[in-house]
Amino acid sequence: MRAKEIPQVHQERLALWEHIPLVTPWVIYIEPSGYCNLKCQFCPCGISREKLKKDFMPFKIFKKIIDDLSGFPDKVKLLRICGNGEPLMNKDIIPLLEYAQKKEVAEKIEMLTNGILLTNELIDRLPQNLNRIIVSIEGLGPEDYERICGVRIDFASLLGKLDALYARRGNCKIHIKIHHKAVSSEKEKDIFFNLFSHRCNEIYVEKLVPMWPQLDSVHFTNEFRWLEAGAVHKRRVCVQIFKGMQVQANGEVVPCCVDWDRINVLGDVQSDSIPDIWNGARLRHLQMEHLSGNKPKLKPCKDCTMNDYCEFDNIDLHMQECKQRLREKINIEKI
Repeated sequence: MRAKEIPQVHQERLALWEHIPLVTPWVIYIEPSGYCNLKCQFCPCGISREKLKKDFMPFKIFKKIIDDLSGFPDKVKLLRICGNGEPLMNKDIIPLLEYAQKKEVAEKIEMLTNGILLTNELIDRLPQNLNRIIVSIEGLGPEDYERICGVRIDFASLLGKLDALYARRGNCKIHIKIHHKAVSSEKEKDIFFNLFSHRCNEIYVEKLVPMWPQLDSVHFTNEFRWLEAGAVHKRRVCVQIFKGMQVQANGEVVPCCVDWDRINVLGDVQSDSIPDIWNGARLRHLQMEHLSGNKPKLKPCKDCTMNDYCEFDNIDLHMQECKQRLREKINIEKI
């Protein structure tokens, strides 16, 4: 039976602007590894490898993050295990996920991976600690991987690993996606669906779009990332900074994954708690600047097009209302 064709974004969405400022972030992104086993020509880890800060997150820092999340009044809606690198390169990935699952601080936990480093142990234990595993496929054979990712892989081995992962998935959903440059013809799309539909619960072809500041690639297209006929809309306000944060492998916290150069470091979990960073002055200032229409004056925000190309949420029409509620929240915090 063919897997359901669906984007990895959640379709049932609350109206973000109605809930700003969030008492509990909706999503926390955690980067277990800043290192990657691929060199993709559309990713900061492939294009700007020498500029990136790279670390493996130790269990001590991860445990601190998870413990901190219990300090929020509600569960985080989504804990997303991802970053600039490949999560499976962190040798402690299973203990990390087991701790997060045990503490029950999130409604859902999901991880993004290219799947190449899957082992029998990982195949057995990952589904026990995740609600969804998103596997990024970069081509239809070893030649595609070498051309796009700079690494030639054992493609038959990858298929076998995905067979085993799907067979042992339990209640964990397996989502497989590929970018449009790897399946540019209808024939290639048919090959993709024939190869992978029976190895997953969900499957999708997504577009590569220019969402990263300071990065350019011949693979990008000037279309909306998720929908066939979707339109690109320039946004005045970033929604990412109102619903979540990204924790890098060394413990530094940035507003979102787009700030891969770490221009706006909001705090460090080794010295600050996640709730304090979420309610802290640095993030509040950044949010107020966006709601005041100052996105074009901020780095890296002024060059970021992530929301234009990838995001369903839009709060541009509610800037003043959100600004007033945020101002009231700030005043309450000062009392």
